[in-house]
Amino acid sequence: MKKTANQSVEAITDILCDACGTSVVPTFQKEHRDNLNDFCEYGILRASYGYGSNQDGDSFHFDLCERCFKELMNKVKSMQASNGRSA
Repeated sequence: MKKTANQSVEAITDILCDACGTSVVPTFQKEHRDNLNDFCEYGILRASYGYGSNQDGDSFHFDLCERCFKELMNKVKSMQASNGRSA
């Protein structure tokens, strides 16, 4: 015998870029999926600082679209080049 119950489940319906505000999810995906809980095709920038850091205890998490992630990547490469490092 199966027992059933109505349960409320939280589902991710869209993911927005923290830099520009556009959706990182293609329209097709949003229209053909019940939820985006396992959607992972976007950039994530994450940092956590610990004991001894000037930012001790600070944590950062940014979801980024492809365009903004590429801009950030180019900025890092430019910083590396200006510091005599190659990517």
